[in-house]
Amino acid sequence: MPKVAVCGVGPMGRMHAQLLKQNEAAELVAIADVQDELRERIGAELQVATYACGEDLIDAGVADVIWICVPTYLHAPLSIRALKSGHHVFCEKPMALNAAECAQMMAAAQAADRMLTVGQVLRFWPEYVFLKKAIEDSTYGRLETLSMIRIGGVTVGWQAWFLDEKLGGTQMFDRHIHDSDMTLWLLGKPTAVTAHGQQRDRGGFVHCFTRYHYPGVCVSAEGSADQPPGFPFTMGYHATFTDGAVHYHSGHTPTLAVYRPDGTIEHPELPNPLGDLHVGLNITSAGGYFLEGVYFLDCIASGRPPQIVSPQSAMDTVRLVRAEIESAKQDGAVVLFS
Repeated sequence: MPKVAVCGVGPMGRMHAQLLKQNEAAELVAIADVQDELRERIGAELQVATYACGEDLIDAGVADVIWICVPTYLHAPLSIRALKSGHHVFCEKPMALNAAECAQMMAAAQAADRMLTVGQVLRFWPEYVFLKKAIEDSTYGRLETLSMIRIGGVTVGWQAWFLDEKLGGTQMFDRHIHDSDMTLWLLGKPTAVTAHGQQRDRGGFVHCFTRYHYPGVCVSAEGSADQPPGFPFTMGYHATFTDGAVHYHSGHTPTLAVYRPDGTIEHPELPNPLGDLHVGLNITSAGGYFLEGVYFLDCIASGRPPQIVSPQSAMDTVRLVRAEIESAKQDGAVVLFS
């Protein structure tokens, strides 16, 4: 059973650590965080060793697999350090600040013969897996339009890093990136993007609208981190096909509905994102964050490189969002992947 450690136990890292503690396929042995009170509290809660920073944890060599859950500007240096020291690495999204750093991470993984994946979690979200299968199988005919949404309140983070574009914390790059990633996963590479956004003095673009250019299908996404306190975080999509429509809204029960041409409304059973891989929990209760961890640990155990989120695909997502930010800044379309 591999020993696992988590670098960074802010909200995301803490969640990953708690899920790994429940995962029967791994042993959580340590965490690291520069915030003294938080580190000691989470360490005591999980009953694991603690380290004052990610570098110390990696250098201690106490784990086989490292979860990198620190601010984005630290993703590349800590991932590369962990890979070079012989660890497999799960890195939270975004993979890194830019494509050049992503390439350095991939080179380090290849040189060390270690596995690397990135937390583009919607690829493990049953409602999005359902949509991918519907598109690929033409279940409801040909896809004509797809609109996605991901909106919520302001995220600040440790030392307000989310609000500093140089540290990688803009809304477009941290939150909206999920829908950008879905665009690539569902439909492949667009020929261009056109993005418009609202900026604030701190935080860069806090609300954006992006059109992804594909022949024969209209695709767009809205992302925000500027809603007032109390506004519920909301994500979803609406996909119109020639023979029906699929609607997902995170605030609805059930979350997924299919609308057919004859007026009937269906609430289909959600698929297992991992296929035949056993997870030990009901899929709807396990959640994408648990499933992505199960998948990566299975890849390590079987010696099979991650395919659901390959490092190359995560780098493509970083390139896409960077093009969206460029488009919003220059107020015009940006051609890419040509």
